[in-house]
Amino acid sequence: MEHSGLESMHAGREKASNLPCASLENIMEDSSYERINSQGVSRHVYKVITGSCEALDVHPLELRFPLDYNTLILCPLHLTNNTDEQVAFKLMPKRGIYSCFRNIPLYGVVPQRSSYTLIVIMTPPAKRSEDTDFDLILQSIKFGEGIIQGQCNDRFFEAAKEVGTGMHEVTLKAVSAPQGETIYKHTIPPVMKVISVERARQELYSIDANPEKSWIIIGHSGGYVRIWDYVTQRWRGSIEICRGPVNCIKFIARKQWFVAGSSDGIHVQEEAIKKKKIQRFRARVSSVTSLAVHPTKPYVVSSSYGGLIKLWDWDKGWECITTFEGEHSDVVCQLAFNPNDTNSFASVSNDRTIKVWGLDSPKSHYTLSGHSDNVKCLDFFTRDDGQYLITGSVDNTAKIWDLQKKTCILTLEVFRSPVIYVFSHPNLPVLITGTRNGIIYLWSSTDFRLRGILNILRGADVMGLACLMESRRVVIGQSHAISIVDIDDEETIGGKGDNESSI
Repeated sequence: MEHSGLESMHAGREKASNLPCASLENIMEDSSYERINSQGVSRHVYKVITGSCEALDVHPLELRFPLDYNTLILCPLHLTNNTDEQVAFKLMPKRGIYSCFRNIPLYGVVPQRSSYTLIVIMTPPAKRSEDTDFDLILQSIKFGEGIIQGQCNDRFFEAAKEVGTGMHEVTLKAVSAPQGETIYKHTIPPVMKVISVERARQELYSIDANPEKSWIIIGHSGGYVRIWDYVTQRWRGSIEICRGPVNCIKFIARKQWFVAGSSDGIHVQEEAIKKKKIQRFRARVSSVTSLAVHPTKPYVVSSSYGGLIKLWDWDKGWECITTFEGEHSDVVCQLAFNPNDTNSFASVSNDRTIKVWGLDSPKSHYTLSGHSDNVKCLDFFTRDDGQYLITGSVDNTAKIWDLQKKTCILTLEVFRSPVIYVFSHPNLPVLITGTRNGIIYLWSSTDFRLRGILNILRGADVMGLACLMESRRVVIGQSHAISIVDIDDEETIGGKGDNESSI
């Protein structure tokens, strides 16, 4: 049974199947309803709050992009919703010039009492004069009923505009700035600040960060593994380890190895991949879906599409010392060791369950159930000296589990897409959730407040998250890019700050 007090803090998105529908006659009778798809493709009808929609604080009103730069040019746009309603937005060029912007138009929904950061990305032309500028338009409209991300599109805004539903617009100036100039200033720093975005050379499938070095390791769709040094901003090298996707990858820092899982098993390689000396181990299991490295013992636990979980000991020549089988009835999607009880680990599966295991038995200790669809991800965290799990699911929710009570105490429901990666920051009291539509959500792990939302590459799956060398920074792996993000260590709540405009 879930905790009703915490549940009420996050009134979430309604399920699409429960959204109100109406006939054309009903819409004519009630002007507060409008058909989203005017061609009749969709029958979903949403309640629009008419009248004033001065719902979003916007900062800055002038987006400054460095004139000369050799990589992607980033500029953040901060939106704060100080109302008790959701606000949909659309960001687009005023004069229809899309070629210079990599991720425009941008659509989204800012939940009630929340902050949302958009990263506007410009790819500079080969030649661009200093006086080049591009105006952007931000449209917003307030909603009283839940909408899903996929329906926040051009047709949605066109339909709302036709019936005069209180849409507001603000013009944002996008200008070229001298290289090295401060792009923006903010009295209170944003909760999440994007430091850099690096394009992936191939589609990204998995990612990890070395806890002792400034290295990020990436597994690609084509079987290649690459290491990126985020301090020197250089690639250290690459190696092809398999023919198909690298489904999962982890550093074993104390051995200076990495371990990777693919369709043909497990591969172990020295992390200095330019060296000729290679150590490789291939497990005779079906396609590997997840790997977890024990924090102190010489163990790696693996999972596979067949629901099989195996424990490997590298001090015994990578012998399989325990097989955990016969309990999950579908694909095991992710594994994680409990950092505060290293004799236990947990697994999540497409069979919609979470299982907690011990190293001393091939049978699970107990099973947690509550998600209504495939469970894709999990992580452990501590709160008030208690042990908890966070899990994410295709049912568009994340759940918080009290491991002492063996029950779900809270469901986070603001998402409009499957939650496919969750992460507990080891140095800060925050939880991070990533969705299939590319949106990052930051939560307090003490009271589960939604602290901020980050949109870097809309529509690009969040494939992984990792902490960088005992810092506040994290790396976010998406299907075609890796981003370095600085997390504010203050419990800043959306709604405070030096906001320039309200729309």
